[in-house]
Amino acid sequence: MAETKLSCLKDKRWSLDGMTALVTGATRGIGHAIAEELAEFGAAVHICSRNQQDIDQCLEEWNSKGFRITGSACDVLSRDQRENLIKTVASTFDGKLNILTRIRYAIAEELAEFGAAVHICSRHQQDIDQCLEEWNSKGFRITGSACDVLSRDQRENLIKTVASTFDGKLNILKSAVEVDKLVEAMEYQIPIGRLGEPKDISGLVAFLSLLAASYITGQIITLDGGYIIRTPNGTEPNRRPQSQPKDNYPCAVIPHDEKLMAETKLEFFKDKRWSLHGMTALVTGGTRGIGYAIAEELAEFGAAVHICARNQQDIDQCLEQWSNKGFLTTGSVCDVLSPDQREKLMKNVASIFNGKLNILINNAGTASTKSVLDYTREDVATLFGTNFESCFHLCQLAHPLLKASGYGRIVFISSISGLKAFPLCSIYGASKGALNQFTKNIALEWAKDNIRANTVAPGPVKTVLLDFLMKSPGVDKNVETLISGSPVSRI
Repeated sequence: MAETKLSCLKDKRWSLDGMTALVTGATRGIGHAIAEELAEFGAAVHICSRNQQDIDQCLEEWNSKGFRITGSACDVLSRDQRENLIKTVASTFDGKLNILTRIRYAIAEELAEFGAAVHICSRHQQDIDQCLEEWNSKGFRITGSACDVLSRDQRENLIKTVASTFDGKLNILKSAVEVDKLVEAMEYQIPIGRLGEPKDISGLVAFLSLLAASYITGQIITLDGGYIIRTPNGTEPNRRPQSQPKDNYPCAVIPHDEKLMAETKLEFFKDKRWSLHGMTALVTGGTRGIGYAIAEELAEFGAAVHICARNQQDIDQCLEQWSNKGFLTTGSVCDVLSPDQREKLMKNVASIFNGKLNILINNAGTASTKSVLDYTREDVATLFGTNFESCFHLCQLAHPLLKASGYGRIVFISSISGLKAFPLCSIYGASKGALNQFTKNIALEWAKDNIRANTVAPGPVKTVLLDFLMKSPGVDKNVETLISGSPVSRI
């Protein structure tokens, strides 16, 4: 068995060792990337595809890497073949399956069902013939020809074939030049300035398969480079960012003594997509609860982390713990409700990280549970000042540092209260709702600077803040209702 991405890690939340997975359509593209990613994390994977030759080629490649991958032929359009596939998987994995990933695109079939005459292309004629046989039996007007769309010459030949098939009339594309223009137009509408790649998808799928993602369920996660947040007419207020080298992540280099640095989660990884080594991070509210966990997680992945909190003693205790583990962590006092202290914080960060910051985690927040009529002006000012204004201002202050790093990431810690109404949480929910919308705007505006922005919206989490709120009348019952209605039945 080859060394996997997680074979050196003690934290099993980041390992798929001992897990089993089935990935359909896994001999190419997204499916291929997902199967390989899962195997690299230690999972035993079974793949399926319509073409046995493609399967054999993939298995030979993966077996040479020491991955535990098997495969069998299956056309997922066939009910009988699907049943045989599951029987094979049950036999291979002793009746147990942890991960099921289904990859299939049926755009051609959907168009044909609406009466369109469709021409398909693929690199393998055998795959085309199998599809055409199935679709022709259903009476669809679908033709096909072999084409590697990465080849300009083959794209031009494809267009000629299509022109001949459709008597020179084509509603969508008329030339290979227009294909190029279409791709360019699509890239322009994506804030980060490029189309997605299979590895972009496989990384997220691998994460969702890990124990680290065990509390994520029922979510629709868009992975589109920010396309969904584009302006209504499909244009952007600013030009897309200059492209970065795919495997070279610019970061703020922090000098450190390798002998003192503890073994990090990514120290043994060859795939830098799963490493924060050399990166710098600021985590607000980093001495307890979610902020503490985030700071430690980032440090374990190799990042140099600066935390802030209101209490110096709490900061010192955390830094002592992390120093004993060999983590690169620093900290300073800051009440994020104070604009002056926020400015001082960012000056400290700029000094420590040599004017560059890769990651900003806006975590610090507060909550207050009251009925709408009981909230005062001071309550509103405190909640919005802490939960929204501080995040907004810190982003403004951090922008030059994030931009200078060439690889900026902003993560806001919001709440499901910003997505759904809960009793006694009107102003808290409004502040988090504002944060959710701000994330979309800042992601769109700052994409040109190679800065990404995303929000994590947790439900109830076991923290000191929740313990405090649970003492308020009515809140404990609301939390109990949430737990009872949650599919995973826990906070």
